[in-house]
Amino acid sequence: MSEQVEMPSRVPMRDEIKRVATRLLMLRGYRGVSYGDIAQELEITTTNIHYHFGPKARLVATVMHDYIEQVGGRYRGIWTAANGLAAKVEATVAFNREAFTRLNPQGNEGNSWSLITRLSAEGEALDDLMRERIVAFRRDIQASAIIGMEKAVAEGELRPEAPCQQLGRLMASCFLYAVHISRDSGGFSGLSQHYAAQLDLIERSWGMAAKRNGLDVGAPETY
Repeated sequence: MSEQVEMPSRVPMRDEIKRVATRLLMLRGYRGVSYGDIAQELEITTTNIHYHFGPKARLVATVMHDYIEQVGGRYRGIWTAANGLAAKVEATVAFNREAFTRLNPQGNEGNSWSLITRLSAEGEALDDLMRERIVAFRRDIQASAIIGMEKAVAEGELRPEAPCQQLGRLMASCFLYAVHISRDSGGFSGLSQHYAAQLDLIERSWGMAAKRNGLDVGAPETY
C-alpha cells in the first residue's frame, strides 16, 4: 500500500495580495504604493489585483478593515483579561515588539510598523469612511484600556477613586502613538521604558499596594 503525501495548500491569491499590500502600505503610505508595486512583488499582473479588489481605494479599505479587526481584537483581549496591570502592559509591549520586528528585523531601521499610524499621516488622501474607521479604532483601543483600569479597581489593584477613564486613555496613548514614541525615544527600548513609566505613575498615584506600604501620594496635581 503506497503512502499518500499531502501537499501543502496554496495560500489564496486574494490573501497574498492583502498581505503584500499591508506591508507596503505600512512602509510607504497610501500614495507610495501602486498596483504595479504589489504585482511586481507577487509576480502577477495588475489585472489580477483589479479582478480581486477593483480600484485601489477598495483594496486599502479591505486591508484596513482586516487590520483593525485583528489588532483591535488582540488589544481588547489583552486589556479585558483577568490578570493584573503589569501583565497587561507586558503583553502589550510584546504585541508591539512583534509588529516592530516584522518591519524592522534588524531592530534599528526605523520603519513604520502600524498601518493606522502610517495612513493617518495621509488623512487627506483617504475617503470619509476610512477616516471614520481610524477614529473608531482609536476609540475602541481607549475603551479596552478603560475596561482594564476598571477591572484593576474591581480586583483591588487600584483604589476605588482611581479615574479609570483618564488612566485608560493615558495607557492607550502608548499603543496608539507607539511608532512615534519609539522614534522619538531612541528605538523600541525607549517605547518599553515609556510603558513602564506610565505603569509606575499609575501604580504610585492610585495603586492599593502603594497605599498599604505608606507610599500614598494622593491624587496627582492638575496644571
